[in-house]
Amino acid sequence: MTDNSSWCILRTSGPGTLRLVASLQDAGFAIWTPTEHVRRRVPRCKSTEHRIVPLAATYAFVRGVHLEDLKRIERLDVSPHPRFSIFRYYGETVFVRHRELGALRALQQESYRNALPASGRAPGKPRGQAFEPGDTVKITSGAFNGFEAFVELSDGQTTTLSVSLFGRAQEVKVETLHLRANLLSVPSSAA
Repeated sequence: MTDNSSWCILRTSGPGTLRLVASLQDAGFAIWTPTEHVRRRVPRCKSTEHRIVPLAATYAFVRGVHLEDLKRIERLDVSPHPRFSIFRYYGETVFVRHRELGALRALQQESYRNALPASGRAPGKPRGQAFEPGDTVKITSGAFNGFEAFVELSDGQTTTLSVSLFGRAQEVKVETLHLRANLLSVPSSAA
């Protein structure tokens, strides 16, 4: 079963898993081990560090087409690569199909997604859209929550409004995302 969709399994020491993968990749082998991003506290320190660690320590997967080269390296007394053994069952090399590694690949991708830095905002929160001068809007948050106002100037990020406070027009500058278009038609002579 040594076709392009099969992988043989290598075993090595836990701490040497990533070293073996890097060494064989440098030698031109198609090798992979599932990894995850972890954040841990640095001992005797208040800071944290991010590390990449193997999900399945001691195991690595190599394309089956490299099996003969791997057997040759495994027999060497002095090897340029960290020590490993080819996983066998009753003397026969064990192969894994490419699609059977899908669950490990999914775990690795989920770990990478969780390690991405957060932007501090809810994902997909829409930015404010620029309003035209003279539009009537309703303020949806802040000190003027619920007030209706007229747009004087808007660039999409911030909007300058004319708000009626105690019968007098007051100029207020707010972030555009805190505004909602007022669908009620207000005669322009009211300003």
